[in-house]
Amino acid sequence: MSAHTLSIVGAAFALATLAACTENASGAKTELSSAERVAAALDVCGEDGGEFAQRVCENTSLAELDSQVRQTLVAESAAISDAGTTLLIQNQNRWREAARVTCGILDAEAQPDQTQQRCLEAAFRARAQDAQTAVQEVGGYTFQRMELVDATPVTAEVASAMGGSAPVAVERNIRFPRIDGPQTAEIRRFNELVAQQPQFQLGDATNENVNYTIAYAGQELISVKFIISADSIAAANATNTVKAVTVVMSDGGRLLTEADVFRSASGWQDFITDRAVARIAREFPDYANFPPRRDVYETATKPHLWLITEQGLVLMFPPLSFGGSHADGGIEVTIPWTDLRPYLNPSAPAPIRAAV
Repeated sequence: MSAHTLSIVGAAFALATLAACTENASGAKTELSSAERVAAALDVCGEDGGEFAQRVCENTSLAELDSQVRQTLVAESAAISDAGTTLLIQNQNRWREAARVTCGILDAEAQPDQTQQRCLEAAFRARAQDAQTAVQEVGGYTFQRMELVDATPVTAEVASAMGGSAPVAVERNIRFPRIDGPQTAEIRRFNELVAQQPQFQLGDATNENVNYTIAYAGQELISVKFIISADSIAAANATNTVKAVTVVMSDGGRLLTEADVFRSASGWQDFITDRAVARIAREFPDYANFPPRRDVYETATKPHLWLITEQGLVLMFPPLSFGGSHADGGIEVTIPWTDLRPYLNPSAPAPIRAAV
């Protein structure tokens, strides 16, 4: 885990103990519930909200939308720890400031014009929907969405070079899951392995987006799919890719290897390659002699491109990884566990082992 992520998580644990209690009228310390902490900390009309929060408070439409977000996060916080609550608050406050810049309001004390108002209203509405999945209960774990959200105005130099067609801001939205609750060694290791970091500085004028889905979560194994994109504003260049982070929780919290899934010398490499070649050929019937088997083999046999699901093994092929053009995009090939039974390691973690 990088120093940046460590500082965020470390701050959460430090602040959690300070913010979890308050004084009543007699001066005695009383414990605040997670819901009470979130409600108070995310009140844009509160004393500690900051300049932009105050502008939101004074704006009837935005205040109502922000209240919807806050109410959803209050409900979500019922399932998480004090440390998780602090992170939930930090994520939302950071998002609100980024939304301000993204919508072109550079002075936090300024009132939005009509265009900025519409931009903010759309962003707050989307955030109200998004907040409903800030915390997920999957496979016996409580997953909290972590967010590294930032925005900075596009420089005058970049705007000039683009002839006035430049966007208002450079945006970063990097998301990854964090298991909340008691931090066992395995859970701490999972949280380290799935933490994602920026690959660009905001000054590089590159929008960066990372999102995820939890493909499978169980006591023995967790498999997460990441979708990663980077869009260079000045160069009009975009890249898209995918990867998997699959952690074997039953063995100390380590990355999945091919030996965890398949028996050695069983010929599994050729089997999954042949299945993938056939599937890709059906998807792209207009290509002659496509796809190149060598390219498919190189991608299909990489564990960081395997998703483990209840139904089977998903081979992920990012753009350009199977002999196609970037315009072809990527493709996924799912092979049911029952079809893979002759090749599977009988000691594989669940859900793989169930098919052996």
